[in-house]
Amino acid sequence: MKIPDFSVKKRITILMLTVLILLLGGIALSKLGLEMLPDMDYPVISIITGYQGTAPEDIEESVTKPIETAIATVKNIKTLKSESMEDVSLITVEFEWGTNLDFAAQDLRDAIDQIADYLPRDVSRPLVMKYNLSQMPVIMYGVISENDQYELRKYLEDEISNRLKHLEGVASVMVYGGEIPEKQIIVDKQRLEFFRIPINDVVNILAASNLNSSTGHIQERQTEYYLRTIAEFEEISEICELPVKTFQDGTVIKIGDIARVEDGFKEKRYHLRTNRKPTTMLMVSKESGANALKVADRIKETIHNLEATSNNKIQYLEIFDMGKPIRTVTQGTVSNLIIGGILAVLVMFLFLRNWRPTLAISLAIPISVIATFVPIYLARFSLNIMTLGGLALGVGMLVDNSIVVIENIYRHLEMGKSKLAAASEGANEVAMAITASTLTTIAVFFPMLLSEGMTGILVRGLALTVAFSLFASLFVSLTIVPAMASVIFQVKNIKVKKRSIQMFDGIRKRYLVALDWVLSHRKQTVFLVL
Repeated sequence: MKIPDFSVKKRITILMLTVLILLLGGIALSKLGLEMLPDMDYPVISIITGYQGTAPEDIEESVTKPIETAIATVKNIKTLKSESMEDVSLITVEFEWGTNLDFAAQDLRDAIDQIADYLPRDVSRPLVMKYNLSQMPVIMYGVISENDQYELRKYLEDEISNRLKHLEGVASVMVYGGEIPEKQIIVDKQRLEFFRIPINDVVNILAASNLNSSTGHIQERQTEYYLRTIAEFEEISEICELPVKTFQDGTVIKIGDIARVEDGFKEKRYHLRTNRKPTTMLMVSKESGANALKVADRIKETIHNLEATSNNKIQYLEIFDMGKPIRTVTQGTVSNLIIGGILAVLVMFLFLRNWRPTLAISLAIPISVIATFVPIYLARFSLNIMTLGGLALGVGMLVDNSIVVIENIYRHLEMGKSKLAAASEGANEVAMAITASTLTTIAVFFPMLLSEGMTGILVRGLALTVAFSLFASLFVSLTIVPAMASVIFQVKNIKVKKRSIQMFDGIRKRYLVALDWVLSHRKQTVFLVL
């Protein structure tokens, strides 16, 4: 049994299938992420290596150049750039598009591990980081408070950060600025020289004494206890009492004898201000694939409630909201899609002058669009400017197959056949033609799937969305449209169709005159075309 025959004879089944498609499409739509651009991994990996208290020239010689030499043998590297700054080395590695960044990052780590023992002792472990658009903050706030900057930063890290991290779709919360507390040991140079104590000895003793470590285990019958040495400083007095040097006469020199220990804050290397006032920056990133608009709205609602509970003593000034440009772009694209569908329906009604086939077409468009969301979700795409553009582009094509089927069904009705026979035979006759037409249109977009680099990632969602929508349109035209035609179409409405055809008789006659002239003057026609 052919698909149109089955659709006409099993109309209840087709109805249930339509409801199922609408349900699945709605569920898929609710789970699709909403972003500005497709989620893509730029083939760029950064290697960040810290070396505190070191000048840029020393970092270049002792850190940057050895790492560059080690990673130069990794495959598929396109460009290699490095920047040596005070206290840090930054190496940016750009790979060829299409390179698996997970494997590339592991290759870089393996190459760095081979020369790790040859780097200076105090160098931090090189950090290998991949760049991804999803890591960009979805929203940023400048936070101003009447309290001091230390209390504000502590409140944001302990209270606000934990509150926001529990929101659905939030990946991380970062706090920048404010005062960061530290214990400051201000050494007296004259006392060091007097007691003949090298400054390196003071640093090493402090580092060795401020340490928690594992010290083994104790086994008692079938129970085993692990031991830990808790030796981190908790009070300033503990630091002051730390012995540094012992003389032969038993005199003990302590930290308090050669230095002043006090509570302080880390040195500021930058200043953050909002509305000319000192501020602490709050940056929130979303999970990959999460709906940016929904995440931003949840964050705004939470921040608004927190601001209200603080009696406006803490002001959250919105600096950046990724949801705004996404909302502008997506609303424009969706409105274009809706307007395009409405115009297509109006044009069909203008030509057909009959509400029954117009109803069939107007239902075919949203059903095809909703059905398209299912393969978009299964393909792990998100709703972005490219996929929504593909839907808007495909709306005009969605009605083509349905129009051909409806026209042929009307032709069989004019021949005096029953509604069931006309719907079944009319759809069967053009099934192969509209299938070939759909596949031909899809073939036009197929080369876009083979594009490489950033272009390929961007247009792949558009091409596949158009293909998905056309397949959905073909399915609807061969199943739902014949089933609807067998119910709502009537033979008496053929006269309305004939009156509609008479409206365009003038256009048809002018076209026949022009066609006759073209066929009689073929050389002149070719020349005009050239």
